Amino acid sequence: MDKLKKIKTFTATLGLKNTHELLEKLVHSAEQEDLSYVAFLEKILGDEIKYRQDKAKSKRIKEAGFPYPKYLKDFDLDFCQSIAPKQLNQLAELTWIDGLYNLVISGPPGLGKSHLALGLAYHACEQGYKVSYTSMQSLVKYLRTEEIDRRSRTKMNRIRKSNLLVIDEVGYLPISSIEGNLFFQLISELQEQTSIIITTNKGFEEWIEFLGDAALATAILDRLSYRCDRIKMSGKSYRLENRKSFLSKGE
Repeated sequence: MDKLKKIKTFTATLGLKNTHELLEKLVHSAEQEDLSYVAFLEKILGDEIKYRQDKAKSKRIKEAGFPYPKYLKDFDLDFCQSIAPKQLNQLAELTWIDGLYNLVISGPPGLGKSHLALGLAYHACEQGYKVSYTSMQSLVKYLRTEEIDRRSRTKMNRIRKSNLLVIDEVGYLPISSIEGNLFFQLISELQEQTSIIITTNKGFEEWIEFLGDAALATAILDRLSYRCDRIKMSGKSYRLENRKSFLSKGE
């Protein structure tokens, strides 16, 4: 027992948290399985690495600011035929993030734009990328208040350090000229630095409408579309087709 206490002191000093917490269990398991010294050491170090990787992944997912978890495996390709299985598999490889490409996912509400964007972003988090999520409405608020609000400043700092930024619901509400210019400055700053996924109910030709400035819209789209894939979704609303009711259907 004295030796175990000494080893636990060593693991605490070295920051081996998983080994420190589970040392007795690991030693007992090794004795039961009659592990060699090399196999025992391999198990301890392997478990420690996995513990750290899992903890880092959980931290990335939490800091991304997702409104809820969405997974690519749950994306209904049978319902949404605007994207082929091969395309989804290519996107899931995430090489477009390494190449600093953007994605613009457009179409009417209820077709799975946010699900696809969140699924890709969540997957990117799991694969080790730094990701940030925000709705357009929230982003505008962060941009306007980052100089005076600590939470906004923290969020914007996180966004600027991200490998991938998801901006959801772009174009649903009009924005002021000041907000449009702040948005342009951010897009310019992130160009050649961060990949961006945008979900929008507007076609590119309609961006002038919610930005209220043709020159600004052109400048923003010029930067976004420099390296960009567009996914246009069409069809019936998934939410309307699968709506639920608490009311009785009986007579």
